[in-house]
This record gives sequence, C-alpha cells and structure tokens, in this order.
Amino acid sequence: MNTMEQAEECSSEDLAEVLVERYYERVLELYRRSFSGLVSKPVYLERMSRDALDPRRSRAQLDSVEQMHDMSLAGKRVLEVGSGLGLTVAVARLEYRVAAIGIEPGSDEYDGSLQIARDMLATCGLPPDAVVSGVGESLPFEDASFDAVISSNVLEHVRDPAAVIRESIRVLRPGGILHFVVPNYGSWWEGHYGVPWLPNMPLWLARIYIGTLGRDVSFLDTLQFVNCRMMERIVAEHQGRVRVLGWGTQLWEHRLRTLDFAEYHTLDKLKYILRIMHKIGAIDLLITVGKRLRWETPIVLRLERTA
Repeated sequence: MNTMEQAEECSSEDLAEVLVERYYERVLELYRRSFSGLVSKPVYLERMSRDALDPRRSRAQLDSVEQMHDMSLAGKRVLEVGSGLGLTVAVARLEYRVAAIGIEPGSDEYDGSLQIARDMLATCGLPPDAVVSGVGESLPFEDASFDAVISSNVLEHVRDPAAVIRESIRVLRPGGILHFVVPNYGSWWEGHYGVPWLPNMPLWLARIYIGTLGRDVSFLDTLQFVNCRMMERIVAEHQGRVRVLGWGTQLWEHRLRTLDFAEYHTLDKLKYILRIMHKIGAIDLLITVGKRLRWETPIVLRLERTA
C-alpha cells in the first residue's frame, strides 16, 4: 500500500476500526506491562486499549480547545506535550489541518508508546517524526515557535510540573494559548485506579489506602499530586507574561449537572456515583461545596501568552 492509500484509509470514517485491527494487541500488551496492577478487572485494560485507539477522544480534545478558546486551530502550529500513541497529532493533521507536533518520552511506564506513535503516523501517511522523542521539562524547540500548546492527563506524570509549564510558555508566540487538562488530586476521584479519593491525601496515606484495595502502590510514586493551589503557585511565577483564561470550573459543573462526559477507562464508576447523587438530590450541595474547596476535576488550565 502506498503512502497516499494509507492516508486515505486512515482519514476515512472507519479510522478507529483500522487502528484497532492493526495496533490493539500491541497497545494491550503495553498497558498490561504498565498498568495491570492498577485496575480491579482485566476488562478495564481492554477498554483502556480500545479507548486509546478511538479518534473520538482526540476529536473531543481538539473540539474542546477550539470551543473554550473561541478559535479555529486550522493552519496553526500546535504542540502536544505528552502525545502518548500519537493519535491526537494524527487526527489534528488529517482532519483539522493543523501543523501538529507531539513530544513523548516513550520511557518508564510508557516504554514502547513512542514507537507505536511513529508506526501509527506512518500508517496514516504522515511523517513519523511528527512525534519527537523528548520531555516537557526541556522542549527541543525555539522560543515563540507555536500558536498553541496542549496537553491532556500528562502533567501528573512528569518529573517537574513547573518546568513543563515554564517551557510550554517559552515556546508560545505572543497571543498563543496554553490548554492543559490535568487531574485534580484535591478532588474526590482518582482516575488511574478508578477509585474515590480523599482530597489532598498525602502520599503516605494514599499508599495505605491503595494497598488495602489490593492495587499496585508503586505507581503512586510516579505521580505528582497536582491540585489547584499548586497550579496557581506555578502560574503566579509568570505574572506579566501570561493571562489566565480559566481553570475548567464551568466545565466541571456542567458535567456534574448533565453527566455529559464519556465513560472512558473507569469513568463509568464515577458516573454511577454521580447518578446516585442526583437521585438523592445532593448534586447542588456537591457543586456549592466543591467550588469553595476547589474540587473541580479535571483542572483545565487555559492561558494566553501576553508578552
């Protein structure tokens, strides 16, 4: 199959079917090595693998960026920090006409993801080097070289969240936007394990809690327990260089009131809990208290580079 045929096949409506057929087993094996100790049932690893190959997730992410910033990404130069399997970079290039570039370390618990990303890009007739090997703490790009920097569920996995945000701001052009989605460990839900969470739980207590559930506690040592206060402190370091556009509070409230969010990975458990809250008439109280105590999750940090 030549490159043009690959691109046509990969950009068609059955993109998900093509990717699942070609990459599902590789992704499942990768996730078994990395996450088998996190989930309560093997079926969640299978779901996680299919979710990772579902272009609807990438479209939802890109649509959210466009809608929340009231802009089109078409023709823009966009960097994705933490590209994983590279699907969002591929969808951005094929369907949104974005000059998208990703960066992915492909090491530690994600060993193998970089190679899969490059293979998938090639399958789609895209340059494999559209996903670059590297880390967010030291981006291999020039100052002011991107119109947007986006990231989803990555910042909690990096070595130094402050350095990643600093580097992301550095490579933004004036007027460029940053859109980072990150779990809030000041909330009541932990998405990797798919369990209720005590807001702002310290690591030592988290190890006891996760251990009593029979899950792999070593994964906790790879996480940054990001919360709103931490993010506000990091952003405050850049006062005068950026303008904060939002933290995702309205999105969180909308999702709680409408239950309008996809049930990826273990989110079916969270939606079940929220349905109970609706039935007992407690959702308004949850939102009111949650806003005061900063329970919104995920945090959706939106910035504009001003200078």
